[in-house]
Amino acid sequence: MRLGPTIFNGDLKPGQKLPPERTMAKLFQVSRTTIREALRALEHNGIIEIRAHEGSFIRAIEVQTLIKDMATAIIKAEDNMVYDMLDVRRGIEAECAALAASRASSLDLEKIRKSLDDMAKSEQDEELGLTADLNFHYAVAQAANSPILFDLMKILVTRMKDTIRTTRRYRFAKPLRFTETFNDHKEIYIAISVNDPERARKSMTKLLVEIKEEIAQMQLAD
Repeated sequence: MRLGPTIFNGDLKPGQKLPPERTMAKLFQVSRTTIREALRALEHNGIIEIRAHEGSFIRAIEVQTLIKDMATAIIKAEDNMVYDMLDVRRGIEAECAALAASRASSLDLEKIRKSLDDMAKSEQDEELGLTADLNFHYAVAQAANSPILFDLMKILVTRMKDTIRTTRRYRFAKPLRFTETFNDHKEIYIAISVNDPERARKSMTKLLVEIKEEIAQMQLAD
């Protein structure tokens, strides 16, 4: 069983042990140091209890509060580290896409398709394109029908905006990149609409990896 759905479906209960650091680092696609710092912050706030040689245990608190605080702690630990922010997004959004491929309703698919329609019209309209891009990722998270994953996306979305704006400007300065970017998003939608979780996961991962690579190119050019 994959770890992601187990946590995000709210199966963890007060008193239960959290997964090992290495497992959570793989899930959130960040370093073990980041996870360790996040856990310390959660312990300081009374969310979890860290027991020497035993692990981390949830205190009597709602699991959604735990996940929200965990996300906030990770964001704080990775403040101003765009690469790691994209790794966090990849861990969350790839799982969203996979779950959406299994759970999306016709209304969910309509919302994703509407954002794609807006994206198709936005080549000469930066703000429309930015809004459509954000709405696409938001709609995919919503289609996962996981309240905790959706709460994580709401936490991350304000930080996503600047990253998306910057990478879109860089991408679209090059010929054909608008069409390529649109097609990347379209592929995610198709994978979800045909109920193919692994294809959806891989398509979302591919998109976010490409964004990370382009940010690296931007920094080399500076």
